[in-house]
Amino acid sequence: MKQHMPDDLWRDFPKTAPEFEARFATEEDCRAYWIKARWGGKPACARCHGTRVWSIRDGTTFECAECGHQTSVTSGTVLEKTRKPFKVWFRAVFEISTRRTGVSAKDLQRMLGFGSYKTAWTWLHKLRAAMGGGETEPLGPFVEIDETFVGGKGGPHKELVLAAAEAGGRVRLAQIENNDETTIKRFADGRIAASAQVVTDGHAAYNTRSLGERPHDMAIQTKAERREADALQGCHWAVSLLKRWLLGTHAGAVRAKHAQAYLDEFAFRYNRRKTKGVSRIAARLIERLVAKRALNDARHHRRRHALPLFGFQTNLT
Repeated sequence: MKQHMPDDLWRDFPKTAPEFEARFATEEDCRAYWIKARWGGKPACARCHGTRVWSIRDGTTFECAECGHQTSVTSGTVLEKTRKPFKVWFRAVFEISTRRTGVSAKDLQRMLGFGSYKTAWTWLHKLRAAMGGGETEPLGPFVEIDETFVGGKGGPHKELVLAAAEAGGRVRLAQIENNDETTIKRFADGRIAASAQVVTDGHAAYNTRSLGERPHDMAIQTKAERREADALQGCHWAVSLLKRWLLGTHAGAVRAKHAQAYLDEFAFRYNRRKTKGVSRIAARLIERLVAKRALNDARHHRRRHALPLFGFQTNLT
């Protein structure tokens, strides 16, 4: 069952880096917060859901008085079976969620003192897995849709991405195989409100078969006209920031099979760019970490590639 972060936990979360450091100064501080975020402060047995439990193994496990089952504080979450301290994980969460440019695996390796690049890379992909998915409130009431190519060097190595942006609001990004009517329809039906007014460029696949009965304006503009008043400015701004981030933080080195994970990371931060107290973005990621089950590499790969279109990013709050 998905857990929801209590309002008081959100309100009390540190707003700045110094406050974050002071609040989570010890392993016990981090573990206590994790328990509150996962169970609302009342740990429950993973087998029978009983709440008569006591802590063992230095507070990392709870044993149930009813059935005797032992539940780790990380079992059933993205951090299941981790051997690293919560304090290190919380620092990684802070770095990836609060920096506008995110953090590369190499930089995370240096920051946290990991012995190998692979460890830092794996950690970041666990966090990206948590950043994807979540709530599914559709975009609206005014939405722009456009396509672009990202990543790689040269046309054959770039990935096609479908982007939708609210006016001054959230974005959705999906790695797709093509931009035909079927693909656009699935994207629109899954992520854009049926009553939303949609603006697109002149691509022929944007029509009533793909967009349904949504009010639709097709803006065909010259470069000069776009400079004066870009009809897809929201989409173009978001995509421009996405490309700069991929090139600046990751040197454009994003492989096709991981592209959707990077899109999820970008959209997670972008959709929270107006959050008051930047550190609170970390609270939202911790909320995702306690709610999502762990995925091994094989399952993660299959899930990403089972449906090329629906690696959708669904971040909202």
